[in-house]
Formats: sequence, structure tokens, C-alpha cells
Amino acid sequence: MSANWLEYFHDSDPPAQLDGARQALAGKGFRMTRSARFAVLNAGAAVSRCQELLDAPIRFIALGDLRDPSHTGIYGYANHNTAVAAALAAMVAADGLYPAII
Repeated sequence: MSANWLEYFHDSDPPAQLDGARQALAGKGFRMTRSARFAVLNAGAAVSRCQELLDAPIRFIALGDLRDPSHTGIYGYANHNTAVAAALAAMVAADGLYPAII
């Protein structure tokens, strides 16, 4: 799975972090619709939850490049694809969803 490391853009300002992710994705040619949303998770909590529930040792690895310095990959779930996706989705709180387009 792909993700974006929001703190790359600004350590403590969520609007600036999300704007950075929007710009990075747009710069890579991603087209987002009005219904698209960003789901924000805590990486440490996600790792712990997947290990605890599924014995899936996921890890987040920074893969940034010039077009998207915040690009991150989520690895270690090959035998648990659907279960890890469901566990991560369940961790997203209602206040952790943000519009991809503002």
C-alpha cells in the first residue's frame, strides 16, 4: 500500500500537512474527485494494532523522491491483505477524514 508521511510537510499543522500531500499527489498526476478523502492514521498505532490483531508485522518505509518526498510504503502484510486493509480502515475516526480537494 502507498501512503504519505504528513509530518514531512509540517510537524504540527494538519492543514499544511494535507496541503502538502495534495500538492505532491497532483504533481505526480493523480486526479482526485470531489468525493475523494484522505484518511489520517497514526503509523505507530497502526503497526501495533495489526501485530496485535493479525500477527501481521506491517512497517511504514519512507520512499520519497523529488516529485513526492512524503511518499511512504506499507509493507509486511502479504499474507493478510484484506484483513490489514480492514483493520486500518477500522482505525480511521470520523474526524480523521479530510477532503482530497478543497
